[in-house]
Amino acid sequence: MRFLDWRTSTTLPVHVSVNPRINGLLADLPSAEYDKLADHLELVSLTKGQDLFFVDEVPVHVHYPVGGIVSMMRDMPDGYSVETYMLGNNSAVGLSAMLGLPYFRANVRHSGLAYRIPMHKLQQLLPECPEHAAAISKNLVRMVMQMSQSVVCSKRHTVEQQLVRWMLVSLDRMLAPVIESTHQEISERLGFRREAITLALGKLTAMGFIHSRRGMIEVTHREGLEALACDCYWIAQGKKARPEASRSIKPSPVLSFED
Repeated sequence: MRFLDWRTSTTLPVHVSVNPRINGLLADLPSAEYDKLADHLELVSLTKGQDLFFVDEVPVHVHYPVGGIVSMMRDMPDGYSVETYMLGNNSAVGLSAMLGLPYFRANVRHSGLAYRIPMHKLQQLLPECPEHAAAISKNLVRMVMQMSQSVVCSKRHTVEQQLVRWMLVSLDRMLAPVIESTHQEISERLGFRREAITLALGKLTAMGFIHSRRGMIEVTHREGLEALACDCYWIAQGKKARPEASRSIKPSPVLSFED
């Protein structure tokens, strides 16, 4: 296994030891399969704004994030881009390309680290790694389900609810509770006006759930966000809402997300 110098990265908490098994697809593999893959894994740094591959382009590598987040972007003819899905430490970037040419541009949304393996090598090894192949298939099915649920959310729920869902999904794919995005970037990815995003973030700040500074949003009270989350978050993640959170945290009437 080859390594790059990751010590200058501020993405991971200092107590986290960088290891491929941080990634959910590699975490529970039997040693025999893991060792086959580990021999070809290389630790790399992902830089915000970096494109890993484009539409109709076969990726050279499959990336297993262990701190960064990669957005699957759909670029429109008018120059507008929409985030359709985000991939982090529970998945890998480039897997769908094994089923055909990708429909999305893979853009690094949050700087961090990832382990990568050459696409051709992974394709060679998969017949010898049945558990990893099965995990990849389940991951692709889950990705389609989560994308479908996000469409439902965009049709049925408010900007505030969609923002909370987006933030929680981001946290699920990271190792630190800091989201690296400006208000403008969030508005472009969610498809809302910047002013609406700023207002919603202001409400969350007043509730004491987040602390916002330029280009960074630190989540200080995740349970508070969970109490505000719509069903789409829980359904898409295969989780059950925590009833104790919804009972214990009551947004004030002035800051209600139903205003």
